[in-house]
Amino acid sequence: MFNQVENKKYYMQIVDQIRKLIESGELKAGDRLLPERELCLQFGTSRASMREAFSVLETLGMIESRSGQGNFIKTDSNEISIDGEFMKALLMDHEPFEIYETRLEIEPSMAAYAAERATDGEREELRHQVEVLNEIGDRLEKDLTFFEDYMEEDRKFHLIVGRAAHNKVLFIVFSAVNLMMKEDHWKKVKSKGVLKEGNLQVYKTEHTQICEAICTRRPEEARLYMRKHILDIRKDLFNED
Repeated sequence: MFNQVENKKYYMQIVDQIRKLIESGELKAGDRLLPERELCLQFGTSRASMREAFSVLETLGMIESRSGQGNFIKTDSNEISIDGEFMKALLMDHEPFEIYETRLEIEPSMAAYAAERATDGEREELRHQVEVLNEIGDRLEKDLTFFEDYMEEDRKFHLIVGRAAHNKVLFIVFSAVNLMMKEDHWKKVKSKGVLKEGNLQVYKTEHTQICEAICTRRPEEARLYMRKHILDIRKDLFNED
């Protein structure tokens, strides 16, 4: 059913193959994917790449993970909205500054919408996520091996904000940008800010402020806190005065 993947963005190639199988009807909503170990063998890739692919598939709404049961297809061929050109774009590498600029334009608005529209469940999820993120940030200050974990939890935090905005068009656009935050170029640039002494505590404060503004339904404060957070990373990421 699957082809072994080539040596570039393994996880996105896995995603593209699964998308095509959903599109053709070979995989249908409710189908359970093979266990992770068996999928790794079929794709000829590592478990780390497979988990990255699961993360992307969840972000794009193609699968859902059920605790203790596995991963299940969430959409049918007539519902899938991720086309081939979009996937080709995601397979490319993207300029970190363009990712930054797009985030600066989109995320403050999404934070404001989230403050107005987030459900009780989403506010609870966001509060839990900021706790997880801040805890890993504290660990990262003592142990650099937590860098990848921190980057992933940070990405999830911003994705939850985007989902809570309840604007499907904005979320589709931001989902693509959010996935670009997995790229090595972005991580390399972002590491300059994350690993600079004192910055993790700054980010901890800013993430908490964003979360609380959203959860207490203060849209303009949420907008301002998110904009400040993204602006604050610019100097360290791009060596600007």
